[in-house]
Amino acid sequence: MRTESSNSLALERSMNLQCHIMTFEEALRHASVNDKLDDERRERMFGLMKWKFDMNIHFDKRYEIILSLENLEEIKKELLSLKKEIKSFNDKFEKSFEILKRDELYYEKIDDDVRTYLINYAARCREKLRIENSMVEEKLIRENKENLNK
Repeated sequence: MRTESSNSLALERSMNLQCHIMTFEEALRHASVNDKLDDERRERMFGLMKWKFDMNIHFDKRYEIILSLENLEEIKKELLSLKKEIKSFNDKFEKSFEILKRDELYYEKIDDDVRTYLINYAARCREKLRIENSMVEEKLIRENKENLNK
């Protein structure tokens, strides 16, 4: 087995560090893609909520119109129509909301997984680099001592 010089150990350590940094960079890039998708989901959620508020205003106006009617048959007909319209809206709203809720949970899990991965990876890298640094420092001390004795 060949003995490595302190320079080659330092170079290897430097290359390993670059590899670790690139891994962090890639995980953070992945997190930013996930964040962009989650931002789009959030915008859709805001649009859905605006639609709900707008429809509530529409339904209130319809109620006001119905309350101004005097013919009982006409009132009943309009109430049944309004009931059908509200049910249709609620069904569409609930379906859209469930999709957005599922998307939110999915993106949140990806975000949690990336964060957990980075925390664990950082801990492993720190320990590995600590050991590598100690080895290189020991090698440098030994080489310096040998050079002094020559």
